[in-house]
Amino acid sequence: MICEMLKTDQNQAAISKETFKGPAYAQLAAIIKGMIATGEYQPGDKIPSESSISRSYGLSLMTVRQAVGLLAEQGLLRRVHGSGTYVCGPDWVRATFSLEGLLDLLNDKSGITIKILKAGIAAAKPKAAEALGVKQGAPIVTLKRLVSHNGHPFLLNNAYLRFDPKSPIVESELEVSSLSGLFTGQGNNFIKKALLKVEPISLSQTEAGYLKSDTEEAAFKIRYTFFDYTDSPVGSGWFLTPKQVVSLAAKIGVWDD
Repeated sequence: MICEMLKTDQNQAAISKETFKGPAYAQLAAIIKGMIATGEYQPGDKIPSESSISRSYGLSLMTVRQAVGLLAEQGLLRRVHGSGTYVCGPDWVRATFSLEGLLDLLNDKSGITIKILKAGIAAAKPKAAEALGVKQGAPIVTLKRLVSHNGHPFLLNNAYLRFDPKSPIVESELEVSSLSGLFTGQGNNFIKKALLKVEPISLSQTEAGYLKSDTEEAAFKIRYTFFDYTDSPVGSGWFLTPKQVVSLAAKIGVWDD
């Protein structure tokens, strides 16, 4: 058991700088993580109390809390109020995707050009009205643009924005930063969060013409809605890009970064 292991000379030495690098809480977290990795503690097991670990290691209670908190953030431990701290295995169901290929292109600002195909104010149709939380027929801003990298089109965007003359959103949407910001969470100070949904499609003749691709070529449609800091939807739409541009990557399990 963890308390018994920590009482041995070997494990007391394990927390020394010769064995582990970094502050004491990180060293302690590494030892507990190692015990979970070797099966000493398995999902569902309750670990000793923070005060018990504190006494066993000769560390402050704050240091132990930092270590446990770090492992809780990584998804290895779960604190239950009034009960204790339990081991909870990696969550293999919930995955966070990154659109690596697309982001590489968008982040090359010097090679990006944006062509506005359509922009104006229109009456909100049912789907756009629902996405933006406005009444059907209410005025909204519509925007259609084609994004190219070094002269090669790779992203067709159709956007719907809430009509608000005082909002900086329309001006911001015309900039490259807003595109990469939707995927990275950076670049738009007024956007709190965004919901993305990726689906495979076949390009229509018109879409293939914009992207200079074949009509039968597979592509990805990335539907999105982004929200301001009042949790109100302020923009919605979709991005269309050929399949070779998007590299879907996901990290699952426990990552230290």
